[in-house]
This record gives sequence, structure tokens and C-alpha cells, in this order.
Amino acid sequence: MEQAITISRPPAEVLDYLADPAHIPDWLPQLRREEGNIPQGGLHRQDGKVSWDFEPRGEWHVTAAGQDTRLTLRLDKDVAIAADPTEPETPREAALHAAEAALQSLKSHLERAGGGDPDLRIPDAPSRAFGHDASEDTDRQTRGR
Repeated sequence: MEQAITISRPPAEVLDYLADPAHIPDWLPQLRREEGNIPQGGLHRQDGKVSWDFEPRGEWHVTAAGQDTRLTLRLDKDVAIAADPTEPETPREAALHAAEAALQSLKSHLERAGGGDPDLRIPDAPSRAFGHDASEDTDRQTRGR
């Protein structure tokens, strides 16, 4: 199976991020759902690729796309266990959804986007009902209203 995404960061930065074992939880599905420990085995970096020995085996391909990066995920398997057993999802659909989630998570982390990943803070939005944002509420509370 293969899926890809464009990330608004230079290829070298993306490759460095992927090759760092500390970032495995950002993209490995079972760790994103907090179902396990970081797998034993390592990441292998070579010529614009980062591969790994643990399941599901695969590799990241990092290529330049202008000033951005085209990140491609290639997995040896095209089936996976459904993340949510209450949803009707085939093993193939589960694998596709997991790959898409991994790509979106990496994009969010690398672009430092405000959203798309629970580990990143979503920027505050003005409240339509009250005409102010949450930081104004905090300011009022600290000043005693």
C-alpha cells in the first residue's frame, strides 16, 4: 500500500524528524491510540528514506516538491485491524485510514499547524456569542473582573 501527502517544510527537516525514534508515536497507529510501547527494532535512514523493522513494516520516502516535501508512506501490508471495532470497516479500509492518519499527524506536527492532532494546541477563536476570545476571560479572572 502507498499513500502520500505534501508537507510545507524542507525535505531535510522532514527526514530528520522521521529518523528520530522519539517521533514514532506521532505516526505509528497503535501508539497514537496509546495501545502499546515504542517497538523494539530501529529506524534505518538511507538516501531520502526511513524504514523500520517492526510491524507494520514499511518506509517513508522523502522527496522535494519545490520548496515543500512530498512524503510517501509505503507499507508491506494493505490490511489492518480496525481502530474502532464498533464501526463497519474492512481490514483494507482500516489500513488506508491508519496510513492517512499517520500522514495527517506528521503534516500537523511538522507544519506546527493549529489542529489536526490532539497533541497540538488549537488556536483560540473569537466567541460569537460573547464577542471575545477565551484569553479575555482569563484576563478578567486574573484582574478580578
